[in-house]
Parts: sequence; structure tokens; C-alpha cells
Amino acid sequence: MPRLPVLPDHFTLPFALNAAASLRLLPLGASLHAVAFRLGLLPLRLPVANALVDLYAKCEEFSAAHAALADIPAPDAVSFNSLLCAHARNASVRPAESLFAAMRSRTQVSWNAMVVLYVSAGDLVSARRVFDEMPTRDTASWSVLIAGYCKGGLVQNARELFDKMPSKNLVARTAMINGYAQTGQPKAALALFRDLEAAGIEPDGATMVGVISAVSQIGSTELAGWVGAYVDRKKIERNVKVLTALVDMHAKCGNIEQALSAFREIPQPDAYPYTALISGLATHGHEKLALSVFERMQVQAVKPDPITFVGVLTACSHTGLVDKGLEYWEAMVRDYGIVRRADHYACVIDMLGRAGRIEEAFEMVQTMPMGPHPGALGALLSACKTYENVEIAEIVANKLFELEPWNTGNYILLSNIYAGKELWEEAERVRSLMRTKLPFKNPGSTWFEDRQREHAKM
Repeated sequence: MPRLPVLPDHFTLPFALNAAASLRLLPLGASLHAVAFRLGLLPLRLPVANALVDLYAKCEEFSAAHAALADIPAPDAVSFNSLLCAHARNASVRPAESLFAAMRSRTQVSWNAMVVLYVSAGDLVSARRVFDEMPTRDTASWSVLIAGYCKGGLVQNARELFDKMPSKNLVARTAMINGYAQTGQPKAALALFRDLEAAGIEPDGATMVGVISAVSQIGSTELAGWVGAYVDRKKIERNVKVLTALVDMHAKCGNIEQALSAFREIPQPDAYPYTALISGLATHGHEKLALSVFERMQVQAVKPDPITFVGVLTACSHTGLVDKGLEYWEAMVRDYGIVRRADHYACVIDMLGRAGRIEEAFEMVQTMPMGPHPGALGALLSACKTYENVEIAEIVANKLFELEPWNTGNYILLSNIYAGKELWEEAERVRSLMRTKLPFKNPGSTWFEDRQREHAKM
């Protein structure tokens, strides 16, 4: 450490230690520790000792932090809280519980740290127990538990707590909006956003990520345009999370130019924005561009995830690039170690079926490790109609009747396949079966019934 013109004292050293802790500069902090020891400021000068505990805790040098705490003759709540908060952030339950039990006096920070601890560890029952035992609660107490419930998918529990919260701050509102968005309740998320605006609270980037996600689930082009303009008008920070959400929303809503524009703003996109863009392009008629983006992703050495390959295989299916699709089918396992899922099989079976390779698609259905899947079977049944393959259609449809007895579309599709071959008795048998299994459904007149009536007149 350089020679200083004026020696530090018990007033200045805590500031220096706090700065080192904030920047996680452990070597500098260790040097300041040595200076404090040589000057005789440890362990009696409590502000210096507390700053030292905080330094080691924030740098996650927990053995040193515990040793520094143990050296303090009469530690106060501040002494414990620094280490307690660090353990809470790391979900280190036992050390945190021991510290909390050893505290003679506890502050609001101490209680909140325990809620954070259990939320971080996924123990929401213990988090609620601590919350209920609190002598007093501040907005952080409520917000942490609400966010924990939302993260754990317990949105109803979160909403019940949110409704009881005396003063609803932005953090709690944002947690609820994101909780609804993440559990597929976009309308509820947008309703809360309207409440936030009515309360005169300005949203931040985290809030808008939830709002954007909700709009992407609704799929409204108009709403997507409004949200994009809102982000600009409110000057919301266009950080990576916001931009990625915008890419996903615009891509899902078919606003391809806006999706591309948001994507270009991301300095070093990872798999998430790439996947969102590829999936959106593949499902909105821009399959070749989707594959081009995937090639760029590979050049940039960004590792694709399972959802990426759903988009890639969909693009290959819609453009008839069967051989290319089969190459990707092999590469996802060989090069990236991705375990194939039912939706991957559905994409490839759809791709083979569209190309008229019905037997290959049927063979793949039979070898699916997770068993026949409605998505894959449905794709194959549609291909059987296109290529008039009655034999395989019967087998596939009967399996679908077992898996989805409520789905009228499967019955109607098989009956239409029979009708296309003028097998009227078989078509009527399927219709009768549908009426037996779904007596309250009224599918109406279909193409095969019109053809059947015409045939009867001849």
C-alpha cells in the first residue's frame, strides 16, 4: 500500500473499507485491514470492525467475515446484518439461521434478510413464517415475499398479500405484473399495469419486461405497437432485458421489422434474443431469414437452446428443406448435446409429412422415446389427408382418439380423409363415434357431409 501523508483513523478507515467492499476489491481491503490492525483500531473501534465484516461478507470471504465478527467484543446489529445479508443473498440457510439466533437485538434489516434468505432458498413456508413473526414491516418486507411467491408460481398467494399491502410500491407492483405474465395471465398483468399508471407511478425497465411479455402472449399487433411507443415516450432504459423482451414481442406479433430493429440494438445477443427472433421469423412466413439468423448465431458462437431448434426445424419444415432439417436434427444432439423433446419430434414429423415421406414420419412416431405425442400425431394425420394415405391415417387417428377424445378436429379430419376417397360408410362411422363421445358438440356441416349428400342424389 502506498505511503500516505496523513495516517487514517477510525473516522476515515470505515469509508475506505466501504469503498473497497462496494467495488469488491479484496486485496485493497486486506491491506486496509492490516493498516487498521497496526494502528490499534481493531477490534475495539466498532465502525472499523463493522466495515471489515462487511468487506469480507460482500467479497464472499465468509471464513474471514465470521472471524472478524467473532473478534468484536460487543457486536451490535450492524455487525451481524452485513454477514446475515450476504448469507441471505447466497441462500446459505444454516449459517444465516445461526447468526439470526445469536443476535441480541434485531433490526428491520435483520428480519428482511431472513425473508430474503428463505425466498432465495425456495422455502416460501419459512419465509411467510418469518414475515408473520415480524414486529414491524416496511415496504421491502412485503415486496420480497410477494416477489418470492411470484417467482415460485404462487401468484394467488402473492395477490392476496399484495391486496393487504398498506403502501404498494413499484417493486411489489412490478413483481405482480411479472408474476402474472410468467404464469400465462397476460390480461391480469395488463390490468395491474393500468392500476400502476392510474396511481401515478412511473414504471421502470423491469416493469416493462412484464408488460411486454404479457402483450407478446396476447399477440396483438396494435398493442405491441403501443407498448413499443410507450417505451420510447417514457424513455425506459433499453437494456438487454427490455430489448430481448421487445424482440420476442414484436416477433410473436408479426412485427418483423420492429423485431429486427430491437435485435440490432443488443450489443452481444445471447441465445434468448436469437431464439425469439428465429421463432418469430419461422412462424410468420420468413423462414429463409430465420435460417440465416441461425447461421449468424453459429458464426457468433452463441450456443442454441432446445427452443432455438424448434424454430429452426419449423423453418425447414415450412420451406421444404427436409435434408437440411434432418442435418439440424442430428446436429442438435451431436454438436450441442440437446435432448430431443416432443415438440422437436413434432416439427420433424411435420417436415417429413409435408414432403410426402409419410412412412418415414410414421416410423419416427413409433420410435418417440416419450411415446406418441398429440402434436406429432396431428401433424402426421394432416399429411395423411394431403397425400390420401388412409391406412396410416386410421392408425394415427385412433391413437389420437385415445389421447384427445375431446378434440373434434381429429374426428373431422379422419372423416374427411375417408370422404376424399369416397368411403362414405367409414366417414359416417367416425362421425357417429364423435357424436357418441361428444354428445354435446355440434360440429355442423362439413365438406364430407356435403359430398355425401351429392353422392346420394346421383
